[in-house]
Amino acid sequence: MQAYFKLLLIPFLGMLLAACNGLVVAPKAVAMYDLGIVEMLEMPPGRAPAQIQLRAPSWLNSSAMQYRLEWDRPFQRRAFVESRWVANPSELLARSLDRAILGGSPVANECRLRIELDEFVQIFDSETSARVEIVARAAWLPARSDRVLARKEFRLTQDSIPATAEQGVAAYRRLTRQLSLDLAEWLEELDRTSGQGLNGRAQCRA
Repeated sequence: MQAYFKLLLIPFLGMLLAACNGLVVAPKAVAMYDLGIVEMLEMPPGRAPAQIQLRAPSWLNSSAMQYRLEWDRPFQRRAFVESRWVANPSELLARSLDRAILGGSPVANECRLRIELDEFVQIFDSETSARVEIVARAAWLPARSDRVLARKEFRLTQDSIPATAEQGVAAYRRLTRQLSLDLAEWLEELDRTSGQGLNGRAQCRA
């Protein structure tokens, strides 16, 4: 019986010695990222929407930082283990666009800007080369109707080199800024290109 207890103590003593010698490695903390504070744009009076509504598919409604490997099952979505967003990408992006487009506009329009987020992912073309991609569809809607007055797709890509999650975040920040600029430019073009007064009160109150 005494020999039996000695056998039981051997694994325990081994673990204790390993801990004393620093062989037990503590789990690494998960790095949490956001999109930063985007600069507010100066929109002409009446060009900014009354509100921005951003919708995203269910797989983008989590804080996972997602990526693809072009050389290994490129259609498979993966997630970094040690890097995450502080909130889901759609919430972070909506907050940034709201600040950029609405934050610096003292006079807003009555129309709504609805954005469907289709893609928000980092793509690794090789072990040393990567890019991030944001794909979104924007629709210009009246205040009390879902009748689409105008629509446009935005597909933005930005290199993230070196190919790391942290560099991916830096690229996402640049793309978020670019998306806000592209949306603002589109809103200013609606009247000029259509000739229908899509930013006018009559259209937006429909």
